[in-house]
Amino acid sequence: MVGADTNIAHEQLKEAARTLEKEGFSVDLHLKAGDVDQVIDQTVSDLNIDLLVMGAYGHSRIRQFLVGSTTTKLLQHSRIPVLLLR
Repeated sequence: MVGADTNIAHEQLKEAARTLEKEGFSVDLHLKAGDVDQVIDQTVSDLNIDLLVMGAYGHSRIRQFLVGSTTTKLLQHSRIPVLLLR
């Protein structure tokens, strides 16, 4: 998760981890601050991630309306596959 290091952010991450762990997934939690695109790109590289899963939503223009500006940027520049969930 990229965002401010707050109690709310930690609780959101823990809740997501509990949900995934109930389904049998192994989860590592990371909360990082900074420019979202750059932080995600660097984390993908640092952790040798081979699939990026993102929510698809947006706030403006046709493509950005469908998938979001951060998602659009990562789709354009990602060196790994990106799975969009709607």
